[in-house]
Amino acid sequence: MSDDFAIERAPLVQTKTHGAVTLIRLNLPDKRNALVETLREALIAALEQAQHDSACRAVVLTGSGTSFCAGGDLDGLRDHEPLNVRARMQRGQQLIRLIAAGDKPVIAAVNGAAHGAGLSIAAACDFVVASRAAKFGAVFGKLGLMADFGLLWTLPRRIGMAQTRRVLFSSRVLDAQEAHALGLADQLAEPADLIADALALAQSFSESAPVAVAMTKAALAKPVDSLDAALALELEGQTLLFSTDDFVEGRSAFRERRPPRFQGR
Repeated sequence: MSDDFAIERAPLVQTKTHGAVTLIRLNLPDKRNALVETLREALIAALEQAQHDSACRAVVLTGSGTSFCAGGDLDGLRDHEPLNVRARMQRGQQLIRLIAAGDKPVIAAVNGAAHGAGLSIAAACDFVVASRAAKFGAVFGKLGLMADFGLLWTLPRRIGMAQTRRVLFSSRVLDAQEAHALGLADQLAEPADLIADALALAQSFSESAPVAVAMTKAALAKPVDSLDAALALELEGQTLLFSTDDFVEGRSAFRERRPPRFQGR
């Protein structure tokens, strides 16, 4: 399957619909898709549109050119006034919330460098498919900074606390094979197959009941540190799901041995 599509003008973020899956592509290849302010805002807008589109059931996020996202825009970060830095950080955190706690599953198709904020974006996704040519760089320490864009929460959940310390304290750059072995990348793909593999996985996600998927994502994004807390989330969510039309349809489809036709209600 070709992942190229014609455009008259090159927007900072390109979107294309593949059935129930929306492919979102960061499109600033000359800067290796560095997260300049305009690109960040365009990505937030594209994700919000996908979240509000009832026809969209899953999202694939990738980059143009040879990079997924090379990190923050270091050349553009000249304003160090604390209140402005804080406001800039809060917009970045909104981006992470859309990915990690939004209603739709998000798959990162990491086609090249995912460094700094790019690593944080990938780690916030529900599933990471990585090209065998991908590189994951936690290079914050070499810039005199700490990990941000939610990485202090997402990375330990993916690779454990000990490996998180090792990666962050040493400002490691991981190749795709090492990232896969650690659990940072969930699946490897040949570069030519990356988008097709990610779209196929997203399509399989899109076949589940969307309200159930959304509530599962919301539950997984909440801090649960005890059995009682997990059971409380289950009690709240499952009680509501039993009352949905999708549950009625799923039960009927199971009994009739046919694919369900979920409506998201």
